Amino acid sequence: MDRFGWLNDIRIWVRLVAVIVAGTVCSGAGLIYWATFQQQKIAVDQARDFADSVHQMTMAGLTGMMITGSIAQRNIFLDQIRDSNHIESLKVFRGRPVVMQFGAGLAGELPDTDAERSVLDSGKARYEVFVGADGHEKLRAILPAIALTNYLGKNCLGCHKVESGTVLGAVSMEISLARANQTVRVFALSAMAAAALLCIPLTLFIWYFISHWVTRPLNRMTDGLLQVADGDLEEAPHLQRSGQDEIGQSIAAFNRVIDKAQELLADQRLSRIVFDNSLEGIAVTDADSRIQLVNKAFVDTTGYSAEEVLGLTPAVLKSGRQDGAFYSEFWRVLNEQGEWRGEMWNRRKDGSIYAEWLTISAVKTRQGLVEHYVAIFSDITERKKHEEMITFQAFHDALTGLPNRILFLDRVEQMLVQARRAKSRKAAIMFLDLDRFKQINDNLGHEAGDECLRTVAQRIRQCVRASDTVARMGGDEFTILLPEIGAEADVRAVAQKILDVMQMPLVLAGQEVVITTSIGISLFPQDGRDGETLLKHADEAMYQVKGSGRAAMFFFAPELMTRPLRRIEQ
Repeated sequence: MDRFGWLNDIRIWVRLVAVIVAGTVCSGAGLIYWATFQQQKIAVDQARDFADSVHQMTMAGLTGMMITGSIAQRNIFLDQIRDSNHIESLKVFRGRPVVMQFGAGLAGELPDTDAERSVLDSGKARYEVFVGADGHEKLRAILPAIALTNYLGKNCLGCHKVESGTVLGAVSMEISLARANQTVRVFALSAMAAAALLCIPLTLFIWYFISHWVTRPLNRMTDGLLQVADGDLEEAPHLQRSGQDEIGQSIAAFNRVIDKAQELLADQRLSRIVFDNSLEGIAVTDADSRIQLVNKAFVDTTGYSAEEVLGLTPAVLKSGRQDGAFYSEFWRVLNEQGEWRGEMWNRRKDGSIYAEWLTISAVKTRQGLVEHYVAIFSDITERKKHEEMITFQAFHDALTGLPNRILFLDRVEQMLVQARRAKSRKAAIMFLDLDRFKQINDNLGHEAGDECLRTVAQRIRQCVRASDTVARMGGDEFTILLPEIGAEADVRAVAQKILDVMQMPLVLAGQEVVITTSIGISLFPQDGRDGETLLKHADEAMYQVKGSGRAAMFFFAPELMTRPLRRIEQ
């Protein structure tokens, strides 16, 4: 005997209400716990991001005052960062290489904890959450300063006689998490209170819903089945009766009429409801592809009413984008496999073209002959537009619309593949850097700087052919790929054209300014046989221009590689 058989005698609405409320309470508790945990994690992550920003700001300021700033000014700077950002403690200390070169500095500029020393030894940032003396959680962040050839716009190796990658020092700070934790606690308490208050009306609503929309229909269904059972119908196998509740009573009535009920009508009605209310367009044709039935979604998508397409073939929707070979393959697959799936472009009644994901299935008789074709499709035009937009954004610069570094290098590789096939082919890469562009941002603002970059991009594109590629590498750096050139003089002419057009004044923030550019050029194949090498050599040639007066061009020469690398302030 089933130990839980007694449950079958309890009214079904009581069981459903109990299960739903219990499930809702458990799910709500789990959701509140998860949300609270996520809020705490987000608070710590935000504190870590904040610490990274403070570290960058601190190092940027100290680097800027490295030469001209006094010790007193540096201390004032650190105090201002600490006070303005509500940081409980902020310390900048020196690593062993800096101590050996410049001395131990003032009190507090040397590490005094194992954590600080471990960051100096490993060069890896360290974050830890701990409980302070005031009983509140805090985040301790110790972030290293690494010697690089380009650290925050400066060459660390120029002042510190160390190898690239050496840990010069670190910044240590403590950030209070008390406010974030208080917010999390308030959120958790509010959520639990709201959930508790919600249980009462939720229980009443479920009770009302089930009693009126489950129990009552079941009772009506039982009455109807009993009425049907009164007719002359053949006997049918009985279902096992499970209890005395409404379901049990329905089963008892069903057992009387199951062999007599005609379910075909009910199935047909259900199929019609699904057909008419489907969000996907549906069309049913005969074996000759003549449309016999369409649903509302078909009408909404194509713009044709059912009366306009009945008796016609789906060719009325042809867009012309697919050729005869496409439809030949389409029918081959459909005839051989009985189904075809894929993308297709069709035309609406108003003439607009749309993309759809289409599935066509052949409905066959028992003898294997095609009786109908059923086509189900969904409009994917917006999705394809979104995919195209994402693809464009992945390979183009958002500000200027030019190809970015990824797309530029890809086109260089395509050029190299074609050049290897045609061994006599020549090409050139130009590396452009705007002269003193930083002054525009500093004096006129970043909006003026952005407008300047857009204007420069337009001017450069006007100086080259449609087959050439102009790209923005980042900041105020641009590159140009000339995939087919006749001689060096052709490249020189293009570069001179760019230099000339850059001499034209432009108006930024109400002021007329002239911004010039320095151009470095490398040629294929003599200056390199791969994209990275050609780009590097063009960059070296550009910096030769920077060092000799700017606003000019320079072709790469092998002797540049023997000179010490020197970056000029732009």
